[in-house]
Amino acid sequence: MYMFLPFLLALAGCASVWHARPGLSYVLWGATVVVTVAWFFHHATDPLKFSF
Repeated sequence: MYMFLPFLLALAGCASVWHARPGLSYVLWGATVVVTVAWFFHHATDPLKFSF
């Protein structure tokens, strides 16, 4: 539903690096990683059912 969130956080992190805000950059980078890993575990919980 909110698949733009990691990209928005990464963009905000890049903007904070551009404006020389290192503390905010680390926080946004960490938030991006947490959101991405959380979505991975949410969507990758079932094994794939391949039939060859």
